[in-house]
Amino acid sequence: MEFSVVIPLYNKVNYIAETLASVVAQEKLPKELIIIDDRSTDGSLERAKAFLETTPKRFEKVDVKIIELEENRGPGYARNLGFSKTTGDIISFLDADDLYHPELLSQVEQLTNQHNIDFLVVGIQLFPSKIEYPKLISFYADLTSITRDGYRLDQPLKTITSPDFVMGTGSNVFAKRQWMESISYVENALFNEANDFWYRVLKNVLANLGNVGLLMGNYIQVREVQGSLSRKKYRSWSEIEIPPIYKRYKKSTYKYDKLLMGVICQRWIKHSFRNLSSSRQKVYFTYRHRSIFFKQLRYYFLRINA
Repeated sequence: MEFSVVIPLYNKVNYIAETLASVVAQEKLPKELIIIDDRSTDGSLERAKAFLETTPKRFEKVDVKIIELEENRGPGYARNLGFSKTTGDIISFLDADDLYHPELLSQVEQLTNQHNIDFLVVGIQLFPSKIEYPKLISFYADLTSITRDGYRLDQPLKTITSPDFVMGTGSNVFAKRQWMESISYVENALFNEANDFWYRVLKNVLANLGNVGLLMGNYIQVREVQGSLSRKKYRSWSEIEIPPIYKRYKKSTYKYDKLLMGVICQRWIKHSFRNLSSSRQKVYFTYRHRSIFFKQLRYYFLRINA
């Protein structure tokens, strides 16, 4: 089983060396490491290159590719381009400020090989707060334990649409490349684009009777960076883009499309209210997106009867 790790890099000079170190420290090394520099302006690319010149001899067998974009194209474009260069069996996208536990790839290999898992979500720990996701309590009955930290999702769509589940946050999904080849990231989105991408990959896996797993145990650490997209402050409601998953499924009649759309929009509303600069802007935001707020009411009724 061969792994391809794709890192989209944009202005992470203070973190990229530590992120790369977490890949170099893997017990099971990836086949290839692909870095897409999205026209960084803070020296991130130079820091990455300098670190890679110091890696231990065992890392020499990893095929390292660095692609330098001539203009900033956004994370969706960088991930799509990175995926197009992969050749491994299992693909993951590692954010340039997140960290892999040294045993992560070996644990993923064990689960995928021994239990025929096609799509694996990995539990995360935020740092420095040490908050952990997902929260198992609300969907534990829908899991089957298969290893010490591993589970099979018996009802994947029901589980991943739980408000306590997290998929696509940080770098917490691994999937077999065959299920990803027909699916792309939305390239003009800067926030919530991963939820949209991985949900479509998951549905492709399920349509082909694939198996879905969950690995807990804090094998990925997601850095809480002030000023990151998830913590961006807005002066105006108009700066906040609508989640791609809402645009895609707002007219869908499929139960789980609507449930996931409700979960993501609920998080989006909370994020927006937390980061808007004034009460006036919050009022404008509510009025301009009143159709989404109305759909949220229907989501609550659907959730109650789920």
